[in-house]
This record gives sequence, structure tokens and C-alpha cells, in this order.
Amino acid sequence: MFISLYSRKELKKLKRNILMLGLFLVVGGMVALFRELRLTEAYRLEFLFAASSLILTGGIGVCVGFGFIQLKEMYFSMNPTRLSFRHTFLGREHVLYWSQLSAIRVAESSIEFNLSNKRKVTLQLSTIPDERTARHIKSSINLAALERNVAVNGVLGRPKGAVA
Repeated sequence: MFISLYSRKELKKLKRNILMLGLFLVVGGMVALFRELRLTEAYRLEFLFAASSLILTGGIGVCVGFGFIQLKEMYFSMNPTRLSFRHTFLGREHVLYWSQLSAIRVAESSIEFNLSNKRKVTLQLSTIPDERTARHIKSSINLAALERNVAVNGVLGRPKGAVA
């Protein structure tokens, strides 16, 4: 199962919004910088720093909007051996093998995976834009974990010693 968390249309709209915000910040920073350098008698270092920060932040937004800085795909994928996901555009990809999982804690807005090495990885369902997709991912993880006898909220699918 592979689910892309943003459609192309939503991603295009997001990039356009980031571009507009970036242009707004760049123009605002340039106006503030011009005002500080040309219209005032004494330079105020904090205003120069603030204007430069606006221009830099807006420039990053413009680069994202035009595609010079690539956003990574947000997705969720699950197969019989592993599950993997990336839930932020610039975040890292998490690959979790079913054999590594010791327990799963499912809450309303997140799923916490407890690994055998005592490490925890959290999938924030609140970052998924479509609530229906988030519910589908949550129920799919629940069912797959119970099939593989991984404890979900402290409950095993087949308790130890049970005959299937």
C-alpha cells in the first residue's frame, strides 16, 4: 500500500502560496532596507538585521516556489516486511521493519512506534491534510500490527501460548 499525502493539485497550490509569501517578504525587506539606508540619518543595526532577515527568508520561499529547492514527497507506505513514511516536506524518511517493532501506541492524533532498541518513532496524523486518509492509515496499521502479533496499545493480536 502506498499513499501520497498531498495530491499534485494541493502541492501546486502550496508552492504558489509559499511563492507569494516569499515575494511579499522580499519586497517588504527591500523597502525596509531602502528606508533604513537612504531615508534615515543614523543606521540602526537591528533594523538592518531585520530587513536582511526578511529578504533572506523571502528568498528561500521564492526558491521553494520556483522549484530551486525541492520539496520531498510526503507519503505513507506499508508492505509485509516494513512500513515507511515521511510526514513533512523537508523531514527525514522513516523506514521501520515489522521485526524491529516491539509495540505500537495509537492515539487520536499520533501513532508511536516503540522499536526493539528502545527508540521511539512518532507518526503525527495531524500533519496529514485529509482526515479520511489519516483514519485509513491508522486502521491499516492497527490491522497489520495485530496480524504480525505486535502489541497495539498493550493488546496482542495472539497472546503468547494461544493456538491459532
